[in-house]
Amino acid sequence: MPNTSEDIVYKHHNAINTQDEREYLDSVKFPFTYQNYNGVSITIKDEEDYRTNYQMPWDIIKDTESNWSHTEMDKIEEVARSNSSVVFKLLMRRINKSGNTDLIIQVIWIAVSTQGKWGIQFRHNLGIPTP
Repeated sequence: MPNTSEDIVYKHHNAINTQDEREYLDSVKFPFTYQNYNGVSITIKDEEDYRTNYQMPWDIIKDTESNWSHTEMDKIEEVARSNSSVVFKLLMRRINKSGNTDLIIQVIWIAVSTQGKWGIQFRHNLGIPTP
C-alpha cells in the first residue's frame, strides 16, 4: 500500500500503463478532477460515477494514439507541499508498440492525503513542453 505521496504517483502511473482498473481506482482520491491542455475539464464524484460515465485514461489515450503501448515517466519534480497535499510536475513519454517515443508531455498531478491514505485527486495534462 502506498504510504507516501511519491508512492501514489508511481502506483497511479503503473495502473494506467497496465490498464488495471482496480489499481487505478484505488490510486484516485475522489472527487477527482482531470483537466486537459485543450480546456476540457471534468470532475468525477466517486468510483461509480467514473465507471458509469467516463472512460479510463488508457482508453482515452488509445482513442487518439491507437499505437500507444505505455508511458514512461522521465522526470518527477515536487513543486509544492503541505501536510495533506503535494503537487508534482512530471515529464512523460508516450511509447508506441514499436518501442519508439510518439509524444513527450508535461503533466501536473496533485496527491492528497485524507484519513491516512494518499490518492491522486487532480491531473492536468499540460501537453507538449515549450522549448
